[in-house]
Amino acid sequence: MTYVYDVLLNFNSELYDFYEWEKDDNVTHIKRINLFKVDSKIFNEILDKKIKLNEDFLLSIFNKCEYFDNRSVKNIPYASLVTDSYRVMGLMFDESGNVIKYSSLLLDEEEDILDISDRLGEIRIDYEIKGIKDKSNDLTRLENHIIKYLKKDLSNSYKDKNINKLKYLYYEYFNKQCDDIDKIYQSLSSELENINEKHFALYNLIKLSYSHKNV
Repeated sequence: MTYVYDVLLNFNSELYDFYEWEKDDNVTHIKRINLFKVDSKIFNEILDKKIKLNEDFLLSIFNKCEYFDNRSVKNIPYASLVTDSYRVMGLMFDESGNVIKYSSLLLDEEEDILDISDRLGEIRIDYEIKGIKDKSNDLTRLENHIIKYLKKDLSNSYKDKNINKLKYLYYEYFNKQCDDIDKIYQSLSSELENINEKHFALYNLIKLSYSHKNV
Protein backbone atom coordinates (compact mmCIF):
# COMPACT_ATOMS: atom_id res chain seq x y z
CA MET A 1 0.00 0.00 0.00
CA THR A 2 1.34 3.41 -1.01
CA TYR A 3 1.15 6.42 1.26
CA VAL A 4 1.64 10.12 0.67
CA TYR A 5 2.83 12.30 3.52
CA ASP A 6 2.52 15.93 4.54
CA VAL A 7 0.04 17.43 2.06
CA LEU A 8 -2.76 19.98 2.33
CA LEU A 9 -6.32 19.05 1.35
CA ASN A 10 -9.35 21.32 1.13
CA PHE A 11 -12.36 19.02 1.25
CA ASN A 12 -15.62 20.42 -0.16
CA SER A 13 -18.79 19.05 -1.69
CA GLU A 14 -17.42 20.23 -5.05
CA LEU A 15 -13.91 19.99 -6.47
CA TYR A 16 -12.33 23.46 -6.43
CA ASP A 17 -9.00 24.08 -8.10
CA PHE A 18 -6.29 25.17 -5.70
CA TYR A 19 -6.40 28.76 -6.98
CA GLU A 20 -10.06 28.94 -5.86
CA TRP A 21 -9.26 28.06 -2.28
CA GLU A 22 -10.31 30.81 0.10
CA LYS A 23 -8.70 31.97 3.32
CA ASP A 24 -11.74 30.87 5.36
CA ASP A 25 -11.70 27.32 3.99
CA ASN A 26 -11.04 24.54 6.47
CA VAL A 27 -7.80 23.29 4.93
CA THR A 28 -6.60 20.03 6.48
CA HIS A 29 -2.91 19.31 7.01
CA ILE A 30 -2.67 15.63 6.17
CA LYS A 31 0.05 13.62 7.87
CA ARG A 32 -0.51 10.41 5.89
CA ILE A 33 -2.99 9.23 3.26
CA ASN A 34 -3.34 6.30 0.84
CA LEU A 35 -2.64 6.83 -2.85
CA PHE A 36 -4.29 4.67 -5.51
CA LYS A 37 -3.62 4.73 -9.23
CA VAL A 38 -6.55 4.03 -11.55
CA ASP A 39 -7.15 4.37 -15.26
CA SER A 40 -8.62 7.58 -16.65
CA LYS A 41 -12.05 6.02 -17.23
CA ILE A 42 -12.41 5.19 -13.53
CA PHE A 43 -11.02 8.59 -12.51
CA ASN A 44 -13.56 10.39 -14.69
CA GLU A 45 -16.46 8.29 -13.40
CA ILE A 46 -15.49 8.99 -9.80
CA LEU A 47 -15.32 12.69 -10.63
CA ASP A 48 -18.47 12.99 -12.75
CA LYS A 49 -20.88 10.41 -11.34
CA LYS A 50 -22.42 9.47 -8.04
CA ILE A 51 -20.63 6.30 -7.01
CA LYS A 52 -20.67 3.90 -4.10
CA LEU A 53 -17.50 1.96 -3.36
CA ASN A 54 -17.58 -1.64 -2.25
CA GLU A 55 -17.02 -2.66 1.36
CA ASP A 56 -13.62 -4.26 0.75
CA PHE A 57 -12.14 -0.98 -0.46
CA LEU A 58 -13.59 0.90 2.49
CA LEU A 59 -12.09 -1.60 4.94
CA SER A 60 -8.69 -1.27 3.28
CA ILE A 61 -8.55 2.49 3.92
CA PHE A 62 -10.36 2.64 7.27
CA ASN A 63 -8.56 5.03 9.63
CA LYS A 64 -5.46 4.99 7.44
CA CYS A 65 -5.71 8.74 6.79
CA GLU A 66 -4.11 10.82 9.54
CA TYR A 67 -4.13 14.59 9.93
CA PHE A 68 -2.65 17.14 12.30
CA ASP A 69 -5.06 18.77 14.72
CA ASN A 70 -3.15 21.34 16.77
CA ARG A 71 -0.64 19.20 18.66
CA SER A 72 -2.39 15.88 18.18
CA VAL A 73 -2.90 13.50 15.27
CA LYS A 74 -6.40 12.34 14.37
CA ASN A 75 -7.96 10.10 11.74
CA ILE A 76 -10.37 10.64 8.90
CA PRO A 77 -12.23 7.30 8.83
CA TYR A 78 -12.52 7.01 5.04
CA ALA A 79 -10.30 9.12 2.78
CA SER A 80 -7.74 8.56 0.05
CA LEU A 81 -6.01 10.07 -2.95
CA VAL A 82 -6.62 8.78 -6.48
CA THR A 83 -4.65 9.53 -9.60
CA ASP A 84 -4.56 8.52 -13.24
CA SER A 85 -0.98 9.84 -13.61
CA TYR A 86 -2.37 13.05 -15.14
CA ARG A 87 -4.49 14.36 -12.26
CA VAL A 88 -4.79 13.83 -8.53
CA MET A 89 -7.76 14.38 -6.23
CA GLY A 90 -8.53 13.69 -2.61
CA LEU A 91 -11.74 11.85 -1.76
CA MET A 92 -13.68 11.50 1.47
CA PHE A 93 -16.32 8.78 1.80
CA ASP A 94 -19.14 8.09 4.20
CA GLU A 95 -19.42 4.72 5.96
CA SER A 96 -21.55 3.38 3.10
CA GLY A 97 -18.90 4.14 0.48
CA ASN A 98 -20.47 7.22 -1.08
CA VAL A 99 -18.10 10.01 -2.08
CA ILE A 100 -19.11 13.02 0.02
CA LYS A 101 -16.19 15.44 -0.43
CA TYR A 102 -13.45 16.22 -2.94
CA SER A 103 -10.18 18.12 -2.82
CA SER A 104 -7.63 19.30 -5.32
CA LEU A 105 -4.01 19.75 -4.26
CA LEU A 106 -1.49 22.54 -4.35
CA LEU A 107 0.35 22.50 -7.66
CA ASP A 108 3.77 21.51 -6.33
CA GLU A 109 2.31 18.76 -4.15
CA GLU A 110 0.29 17.40 -7.07
CA GLU A 111 3.41 17.30 -9.23
CA ASP A 112 5.28 15.35 -6.56
CA ILE A 113 2.45 12.81 -6.35
CA LEU A 114 2.31 12.46 -10.13
CA ASP A 115 6.02 11.61 -10.07
CA ILE A 116 5.28 8.88 -7.50
CA SER A 117 2.35 7.58 -9.57
CA ASP A 118 4.61 6.86 -12.53
CA ARG A 119 6.10 4.02 -10.50
CA LEU A 120 2.75 2.56 -9.47
CA GLY A 121 0.57 -0.01 -11.15
CA GLU A 122 -3.10 0.63 -11.74
CA ILE A 123 -5.64 -1.02 -9.48
CA ARG A 124 -9.25 -1.88 -10.14
CA ILE A 125 -11.67 -0.24 -7.73
CA ASP A 126 -15.09 -1.88 -7.62
CA TYR A 127 -17.96 0.53 -7.29
CA GLU A 128 -21.59 1.00 -8.17
CA ILE A 129 -22.77 3.99 -10.24
CA LYS A 130 -25.76 5.48 -8.43
CA GLY A 131 -26.47 8.28 -10.89
CA ILE A 132 -25.09 11.32 -12.65
CA LYS A 133 -23.89 14.24 -10.57
CA ASP A 134 -25.64 17.53 -11.10
CA LYS A 135 -23.73 19.34 -13.78
CA SER A 136 -22.07 22.45 -12.44
CA ASN A 137 -21.93 25.54 -14.58
CA ASP A 138 -18.76 26.94 -16.06
CA LEU A 139 -18.50 29.74 -13.53
CA THR A 140 -15.70 29.99 -11.02
CA ARG A 141 -16.33 29.65 -7.32
CA LEU A 142 -16.20 33.44 -6.91
CA GLU A 143 -18.55 34.04 -9.84
CA ASN A 144 -21.09 31.59 -8.43
CA HIS A 145 -20.86 33.31 -5.07
CA ILE A 146 -21.46 36.74 -6.62
CA ILE A 147 -24.50 35.59 -8.60
CA LYS A 148 -26.07 33.92 -5.53
CA TYR A 149 -25.32 36.98 -3.41
CA LEU A 150 -26.87 39.38 -5.93
CA LYS A 151 -29.97 37.23 -6.37
CA LYS A 152 -30.53 37.10 -2.63
CA ASP A 153 -29.91 40.82 -2.10
CA LEU A 154 -32.10 41.77 -5.04
CA SER A 155 -34.93 39.55 -3.80
CA ASN A 156 -34.70 40.96 -0.27
CA SER A 157 -34.67 44.55 -1.56
CA TYR A 158 -37.75 43.85 -3.69
CA LYS A 159 -39.64 42.20 -0.81
CA ASP A 160 -38.74 45.10 1.51
CA LYS A 161 -39.78 47.62 -1.17
CA ASN A 162 -36.40 49.33 -0.93
CA ILE A 163 -37.19 51.52 -3.95
CA ASN A 164 -34.24 53.87 -3.67
CA LYS A 165 -31.75 51.03 -3.56
CA LEU A 166 -33.35 49.23 -6.51
CA LYS A 167 -33.42 52.42 -8.57
CA TYR A 168 -29.78 53.01 -7.75
CA LEU A 169 -28.75 49.48 -8.77
CA TYR A 170 -30.75 49.74 -11.97
CA TYR A 171 -29.04 52.99 -12.88
CA GLU A 172 -25.59 51.61 -12.10
CA TYR A 173 -26.22 48.55 -14.27
CA PHE A 174 -28.13 50.01 -17.23
CA ASN A 175 -26.96 53.63 -17.01
CA LYS A 176 -30.53 54.91 -17.21
CA GLN A 177 -33.33 55.66 -14.78
CA CYS A 178 -36.48 53.70 -14.06
CA ASP A 179 -39.18 54.26 -11.43
CA ASP A 180 -41.12 51.05 -11.98
CA ILE A 181 -40.03 48.73 -9.16
CA ASP A 182 -41.46 45.62 -10.86
CA LYS A 183 -39.63 46.40 -14.10
CA ILE A 184 -36.43 47.07 -12.18
CA TYR A 185 -36.64 43.76 -10.37
CA GLN A 186 -37.47 41.75 -13.48
CA SER A 187 -34.78 43.45 -15.58
CA LEU A 188 -32.02 42.97 -13.02
CA SER A 189 -33.11 39.40 -12.29
CA SER A 190 -32.95 38.44 -15.95
CA GLU A 191 -29.41 39.81 -16.15
CA LEU A 192 -28.27 37.41 -13.43
CA GLU A 193 -28.48 34.40 -15.74
CA ASN A 194 -25.01 35.29 -17.03
CA ILE A 195 -22.18 37.15 -15.35
CA ASN A 196 -20.12 40.07 -16.59
CA GLU A 197 -17.99 42.87 -15.19
CA LYS A 198 -21.08 44.88 -14.24
CA HIS A 199 -22.06 42.20 -11.73
CA PHE A 200 -18.69 42.52 -10.03
CA ALA A 201 -19.25 46.28 -9.81
CA LEU A 202 -22.74 45.84 -8.30
CA TYR A 203 -21.41 43.28 -5.83
CA ASN A 204 -18.68 45.64 -4.66
CA LEU A 205 -21.14 48.53 -4.35
CA ILE A 206 -23.54 46.50 -2.22
CA LYS A 207 -20.77 45.16 -0.01
CA LEU A 208 -19.43 48.69 0.42
CA SER A 209 -22.87 50.01 1.37
CA TYR A 210 -23.23 47.37 4.09
CA SER A 211 -19.74 48.07 5.45
CA HIS A 212 -20.58 51.79 5.76
CA LYS A 213 -23.70 50.92 7.76
CA ASN A 214 -21.55 49.03 10.26
CA VAL A 215 -19.11 51.90 10.80
